[in-house]
Amino acid sequence: MTANWVTTGLSAVVILVASVVHGIAGFGFAQVSMGMMPLFRSPSSASIIFTATAVVSNGRVWWSVRDAFDWRKWIVPVGGLVVGMPLGIYVFSEFDETQMRVAIGGVLVLAVIIVGATQQLDAVTDWIEARDYRPGKIVGATAGLLAGVFGGAVAVPGPPMIVYGAFMSASGFWSDEEMKATFTAFFGTLMLYRLGSLTYAGSVTTPLMIEAAIAIPMVFLGAWIEVYIFDHIPERIFQWVVLLLLTVNAIILLYTSVPEL
Repeated sequence: MTANWVTTGLSAVVILVASVVHGIAGFGFAQVSMGMMPLFRSPSSASIIFTATAVVSNGRVWWSVRDAFDWRKWIVPVGGLVVGMPLGIYVFSEFDETQMRVAIGGVLVLAVIIVGATQQLDAVTDWIEARDYRPGKIVGATAGLLAGVFGGAVAVPGPPMIVYGAFMSASGFWSDEEMKATFTAFFGTLMLYRLGSLTYAGSVTTPLMIEAAIAIPMVFLGAWIEVYIFDHIPERIFQWVVLLLLTVNAIILLYTSVPEL
């Protein structure tokens, strides 16, 4: 194994933090993982380790809400994902390390804006509820396609699906559990698809999978820690703190990368 053990250990710590954040805030596994790991390792290797752990993380959460899962809600965005993922993988293969860091930073900023608007600002959710608009299958498939492009390129697929889910939830067409079940099934599928595609392309190596295997227990440790923190910090305050830190993280990525373009 040629991996640097300090880098491996730091990667495992990042996955632990990402798991805790996701469990409490309801978002952030991709944003934290892909925001922090490229600060000390190559973005491409970070994305592969994240992808493998994300399959497990989404599978764990999906299992807890599996009774609310409806494959008909899942299959609509997956239809777009099938097309979008290869496009994203192609973009991924064309990026150099600096370009990928810039792309990750840009998508992180977009994710913070969308999450903040749809989950934290009552004015936005009130506006969505007032419109009473339910995205149709074409919109759902388009959201899946864009998530596939984002996920394939920079392993941060959330923004398009968050917007789609915000309308479906605020309009009363999805319950909270149905949205969680649909999202975790979709993102788990996306990450499994991404891992398989990158393996086929030769980007997944044995040392990287060993590092991923070392990080996977952190997913479950994070789920245990979140229970303790959840009882001591108000959820809404924690979410705002996470968004602030993700914004700082994105600025650092952009600030350290843009001059190198």
